[in-house]
Amino acid sequence: MWVAVYIAPNRRVATILKELLEIEGILVKLKEPNSALKEEQNIEVMVTQFEIEEANEVINNALQRF
Repeated sequence: MWVAVYIAPNRRVATILKELLEIEGILVKLKEPNSALKEEQNIEVMVTQFEIEEANEVINNALQRF
């Protein structure tokens, strides 16, 4: 089962987080809106339910650096 661990404010942030999570070996998918203005919409960063804690740690560490 996939679970949203972060809601990114735009595609750029979502893509950066996705790449960081994948580097750590975490399966990731992005859930984007069905809107024409995708670049400016919130995007859900989703991981499997078994990787929530590890994903949260990676995301928190990444966000502290921004």
